[in-house]
Amino acid sequence: MIYVIAIGAFQALTAVALLRSSQLRSKADVLLIFLLCCIAAHLAIKFCIYSFVDDHQVRAQMNTFIGCCYGPLLYLYACRRRDAAFVPASRWYVFLPFMAGAAGYLTVTCLLWLSAPAGHAFLYYYNEITTWMMIALGVLFPWWSLRIARQLPDAPAEQQLIRSISYLLALISVISLGFKLMQPAQSFNIICRDIVYSLLIVICVVIIRYKYVGIMGMQPIKAAAENILPTRKMQLSKEEQHQTFQALEAYLHTTKIFTDAELNLDKLAQGAGISKYHISETLNSYAGKSFYQYINEWRIRRATEQIRFMNEKKLPVNVLTLAYDCGFKAKSSFNQYFKKMTGLTPTEYIKSLTVTPAVTIHE
Repeated sequence: MIYVIAIGAFQALTAVALLRSSQLRSKADVLLIFLLCCIAAHLAIKFCIYSFVDDHQVRAQMNTFIGCCYGPLLYLYACRRRDAAFVPASRWYVFLPFMAGAAGYLTVTCLLWLSAPAGHAFLYYYNEITTWMMIALGVLFPWWSLRIARQLPDAPAEQQLIRSISYLLALISVISLGFKLMQPAQSFNIICRDIVYSLLIVICVVIIRYKYVGIMGMQPIKAAAENILPTRKMQLSKEEQHQTFQALEAYLHTTKIFTDAELNLDKLAQGAGISKYHISETLNSYAGKSFYQYINEWRIRRATEQIRFMNEKKLPVNVLTLAYDCGFKAKSSFNQYFKKMTGLTPTEYIKSLTVTPAVTIHE
């Protein structure tokens, strides 16, 4: 089993490195990186326990609380893919089981160090509670994630990734439940852990193949063919350009993906399921705009809407925060595009609205 754990930890760290180096990485992918880091930490802790701890009960029963993170992280990833403006930190409470598990783990460790009998007694209850808790979380959050995945009809690739991880996490819970109900002997307990750790390795492979290698059949066949022939020039009729533009407008309106500061043509094409060549041709020929001009116009429209909303609610406006929220990396570029589109700087635009004492400007 220790070899499976070592391979899994290495696989998770490799997946983190590959995903971080991917040019198509989005803000939502940070959650996948956290998921991979949790898997690596989980397996690394297990490796240390099996390698350096002689206590038989600790080796057999010491659950790793990090498993409580898998389902919540997948759920937050699905929420982020559904809504680009979603803030994962707003659902911090999904990590309450993880916090409780961490507290229990630390308590068990301290008790074992102070008094082995007391530590073993508490270890039994800790193991029972965390086992059932992780089984429940491993079913509940994947189920929620699958429901959210159904709301992403314009992103079949994301649907497939979320489904794959959800099914694997649910399978881990089902297998754990089966062995738990059978109250298996020590040899069967080892088999259960081997299966669980192997499935964690599969999750890492799934993420690598989808996010870095770009296979698993997630891209439309037509888009794949275009990637094989990158120099091929696409020609669309005016009607096709109109349809492409409308589909693009609807996708941006629904997902708010333009708020992603790392957005590029490849990311947009992948998410919208439209050839990047078709998008480029449509914007240049039909809309008469470059890709970044088009995206920045969406960002500025969002900024003006936010300013008007905050003005109506008599809320303070922080220009720098607004710039980041709309997808700009720097305040200077935000000011430049804002003035280009509205003829006013953000500060001048705010002052041009109905001024009330409650509305203040923070530079």
